[in-house]
Amino acid sequence: MKMKKVTALLLAGLMTLSMTACGNSGDSGNNAQSSDSSSSDAGTESTGTEAEGTDAESAGTETADGVTNLVLWTWNDDALTFAKKFNETHDNIQVEAINVAASGEYETKVQTALLGGEKEPDLIGAEPGWITMFMEAGFFANLDDFGAKDYEGVQVDYVWQEGQDESGVQRAISYQITPAGFYYRRDVAEAVFGYSDPESVAKLFTSYETIMEAAREAKAKGYRLFASDSELAYCTYNDPWVVDGALNLNDERLDRMEMTSAFYNEGLTAYAAPWTTPWYQSMAGEVPVLTEEVQWGTDDLNVWAGDSEEAAEDFMAQAAALGFNETTECMAFGLPSWGNLILQNHAGDTFGNWGFVAGPTAGWGGGSYFGISENSEKKDAAWEFIKWMTLDEDTLEWWYQEGGDQGTGGDAVSIVALLEKHSGDTNEAYGGQTLYKEWMEVAKDIDFSVETKYDSDLNNKWGEAISNYKTGQMTKDEAVNYFYDQVESTYAGEITVYR
Repeated sequence: MKMKKVTALLLAGLMTLSMTACGNSGDSGNNAQSSDSSSSDAGTESTGTEAEGTDAESAGTETADGVTNLVLWTWNDDALTFAKKFNETHDNIQVEAINVAASGEYETKVQTALLGGEKEPDLIGAEPGWITMFMEAGFFANLDDFGAKDYEGVQVDYVWQEGQDESGVQRAISYQITPAGFYYRRDVAEAVFGYSDPESVAKLFTSYETIMEAAREAKAKGYRLFASDSELAYCTYNDPWVVDGALNLNDERLDRMEMTSAFYNEGLTAYAAPWTTPWYQSMAGEVPVLTEEVQWGTDDLNVWAGDSEEAAEDFMAQAAALGFNETTECMAFGLPSWGNLILQNHAGDTFGNWGFVAGPTAGWGGGSYFGISENSEKKDAAWEFIKWMTLDEDTLEWWYQEGGDQGTGGDAVSIVALLEKHSGDTNEAYGGQTLYKEWMEVAKDIDFSVETKYDSDLNNKWGEAISNYKTGQMTKDEAVNYFYDQVESTYAGEITVYR
């Protein structure tokens, strides 16, 4: 692809920050803007504190005191935590990690800097939805030049492959895997279905049909299977969006459209849009059942208030004052592995009462990949940090034990040896389940070949079409044709649309 087209795609087609909907993440069918739980909404944050520690091999441009200073740009706070730890244990290389994700402008800022020839940042991060475009724009340096191939087989296959360009050259590496599934409340499962063990509950999530049946049964008994109609976003679709240059709007995607409409119009959820206060509140217990009209927030009821305990209390009081007297408890949330940290942080009295099962397809969502800027003049030093952050077992053992969201640990790291080492570890938040073992089973079935560079944008466009249909703004045919029109307008001459 020529640079001119890549630049246009970066400007028009890159997905804004999503914790959220990347990789095989499907669509939300919902207007809620997803956000990684670790991303910063407060603006630019950085860490670059120097500290004494063990020496690291230094290369690249050094300052007068012999220290090589690197600049890393990121859209989430994980990299800030890694950089702080690195700086505490290294003398000759120091990393200033900067979160430039304010207002969802990360991709644009990276593009502006690198296409403008800026020498910094030295290191850049990317979600799966951005990686290919960054590669084709020439942003990522060739990591094989620094010995990346020596580590082939160390990480889970699909994660390693994600960071390669079309020629198989390693351009970026991740420290985590992100297999998706359903996290469910055992007490609600017991109340609705009469059982709560993962083996039995898993049968509820084997297909669209079983999920619909479970959702209707849950509502009939005063509960809701899901808080929102977006909980399937990470666990659907196992075909690529584009096949041989043609748009692939298959029967599975059309079935998902009908299913989302049914969830919405039959009131099978609490209308608690993802990443809103009621959605977080529904993890902790009882939540008001909202309506189509107010789920996005009104002047009187701000569902976007935040995810703090104070925001939840304020929301519940406002909802009661407005007459939302019907309450319910929600059973399951569809999330990648990093979602277990979100649930732990918001479970409240339900902590320890959760379980995990796989979804109808082996999906994944999000992921944090890091590489070296092609413009950097300190590539050797930058590789030392990449290697330490993503390929060092001691580093990722620390990340598993102490890193992760809010320092709670428990993130699903990418090194196979560590996944196997901790496969028998039980998680008290999830009834003693061995989550690493469960995630490894899902990861084995992830088919990286279904991913295309168009996924983020086409998922968003398809999600808009589903939203138009489920809310009655368009008929099904009108919504599908609207989607076709959007694809043809954006990718004229690149993607063929057969109506």
